[in-house]
Amino acid sequence: MIDHYVINLVREFLVRHVDCISLSVLTHVRVLAIRYNSWWRVNPLKRALINAAIAYLRNGLVIRSTTLIGMLRDAVIDALMNTVTRKLSFIAYVIGTKLGEPRNSNCRVAVAQ
Repeated sequence: MIDHYVINLVREFLVRHVDCISLSVLTHVRVLAIRYNSWWRVNPLKRALINAAIAYLRNGLVIRSTTLIGMLRDAVIDALMNTVTRKLSFIAYVIGTKLGEPRNSNCRVAVAQ
């Protein structure tokens, strides 16, 4: 069983790195979730939202609503959470990047000249 702290680390990592929502991102997330058998663990409303957005974007239309883009981003993060928490190598990568970050990012090193 994975600790809740690790799950929160993975969620924070995904929130930081999922920037844009496009047709290729949505289809890739759906295929990845289906491949790892985690698509059916995603909330049915979020699955339907992703499927509807894929159909909408395949017709050549553009999503302009910021609210809808935010909802799609949350749905993608949830689908990825269910998928990547099953891969130990990804969890190790996230923990490694967290350990590699400087503790105090406001501290700047003064260079002597």
